[in-house]
Amino acid sequence: MRLHAYVLAADPAWIERSVGAYYDLVDEIVVSYDRSGRGWTGAPIRVDQALERLRALDRDGKMRHVGGDYARAAPTPLESETAQRRAALAEAGRGADWVLQVDTDEVLPRPQRLRDVLAHADERKVDAVEWPMRLLFRSLRDGRCLEVCAPDGADHFEYPGPIAVRAGARLVQARRAAGAFLRVVVAGDEHSLQVTRAAEPGELRAHLLASEDAALHFSWAGSAERIRTKVASWGHNQGLRTRAFYYLRWRPAPYVWRRMHDFHPFSGGLWPALKISDVAVDDPTAR
Repeated sequence: MRLHAYVLAADPAWIERSVGAYYDLVDEIVVSYDRSGRGWTGAPIRVDQALERLRALDRDGKMRHVGGDYARAAPTPLESETAQRRAALAEAGRGADWVLQVDTDEVLPRPQRLRDVLAHADERKVDAVEWPMRLLFRSLRDGRCLEVCAPDGADHFEYPGPIAVRAGARLVQARRAAGAFLRVVVAGDEHSLQVTRAAEPGELRAHLLASEDAALHFSWAGSAERIRTKVASWGHNQGLRTRAFYYLRWRPAPYVWRRMHDFHPFSGGLWPALKISDVAVDDPTAR
C-alpha cells in the first residue's frame, strides 16, 4: 500500500506533533499553501511560519510544496477550503493508493493503527475513512485543558471528516468525499452524536478502535491569538455569529465551563459538556 498525505500550511501551533506522528508512515507529503499568506476569508494567516516549521521537520525530503491562490477563491469560505483541498488531493494522489488528510491541529496517538484500518477499508471497498477525535476546547493557565465530554463525563468523540481518502476520490465539501465511507468507532462508545444516529447514506461502521487510538483535535485549544486567527480565516466562518461565539463562549469558558452544555456554535448536540482533560496542551505560539 502506497500512502501519501497532504498538509494545508496555515496553523503552525501543533505541526510537529501532527505531521511528526505519521511522517514515517507515508511516502510523500504535499504541502499546500496560499501564496498571499491569507486564509479562505481573506484574513492573514501564519503561512510563512507553518512552511518554515514543516521544512525543519522534513528530515527525509518527503515534502513537496505547492502554492496556489485560495483566499476568497470561491463565493464562500467553505467553498474556498474545498477548492484548496481538491487541488492538494489531486497532487498528493499521484502514484498513491490512499491519501491522508490530517489537519495540522489533529494528532494521532497511535498512527500505526492506520495501515490496519486502511487494509480493512480496502476489503470493504470504501472511498474514505473517518476516525474518532477527542476535542480539546480551551487551554487553562495551569497547563491543563478543557475537553468536550459526554453528559456523564465519559470520553466523547466526533467525526469532522475523513482523515484518509482513496487516491482519485472526489471531495464534495471540505474533506468529505463522495461515495461509501468507513466510520471507525471506538468499541463501547454509546454517547457520541454520530454513533447514536442512524447510519448516513454510504456509511459503514466498524468498532475497531480503543479510546487511546482516537485522534486529539486541538481545534479550539491554545492561545487567544491563535483562536482569533483561526475563527477569522477558517472555512466555517459565519461573520458576527463566529465572533460572538469567541467572545461569549470560548473566552469565559475557564470560569463557566461547568454550566456549558450543548454549546457547539452551529451543530446542536455535537458538544454535550466539558471536563478537565488528561491531555497536556503545549501551544508553542502562546510563548
